[in-house]
Amino acid sequence: MKHLILLPLVLMPWILSAQATEGEITFSETVKLNIQLDDMEVENNAEIQKMLPTSQSSPTILLFNENKSLYKNMDNAENETGGNHEQGGMHMEFKIMRPENRVYRDLENGRIVESREFMGRFFLIDEEATRQAWKLTGEQKTILGYPCQKALLQDTSRKVEAWFTTQIPVSFGPGEFSDLPGMILEISNGDRSALATKIELKALPKDAIEKPSKGKTIGRAEYKKLVDEKLKEMDADGGGNVRMIIRN
Repeated sequence: MKHLILLPLVLMPWILSAQATEGEITFSETVKLNIQLDDMEVENNAEIQKMLPTSQSSPTILLFNENKSLYKNMDNAENETGGNHEQGGMHMEFKIMRPENRVYRDLENGRIVESREFMGRFFLIDEEATRQAWKLTGEQKTILGYPCQKALLQDTSRKVEAWFTTQIPVSFGPGEFSDLPGMILEISNGDRSALATKIELKALPKDAIEKPSKGKTIGRAEYKKLVDEKLKEMDADGGGNVRMIIRN
């Protein structure tokens, strides 16, 4: 009788581990906004600045299994921040649209594919995934009931902090971040951060994790050059009275 009672307890960790390698995680992704007002009368600047948003938060979703993941905006989510202001006969209306970006990782083939939207155009970056080097700090905390450890990305060009859990034993996370011995549930990268708000471990439809195909194929260096040149061009032209800067 003892053997019959203990058998389910022996099998349970294996069952939980199998379930923990597939599912979907909802994140709240927040981007800090640096909105600069140019060519406006000084007396209007302070009032207008008060009504401008300092950040934008939107729901995102990470779909994953043992070998692949797809990170994207939540379907049917509101991806626009805006408002209007009237003072002294002056009317200002602004809208901030969240780009439709997707990040796909394929561990089996060592590839990362990103679909990026820039000024209404879509670009596809398909390249070999480079291994990210992390350093564990020993700090711990709990996110949605999962014990997590803190890790720092060993990259001198940016400061990235991640909290991951080994109870979901897959090396994925939001955006381009991965390569930790567990799922990343919180990430902070300067003016951009993401925090898990819901975790569902379940079997996904076979076509749930699709490689992005929307956009013109372009190299990462070429894409960065294109964006930098366009931003410089806009800055030289003035572009109106309001400029928004998002630093990655």
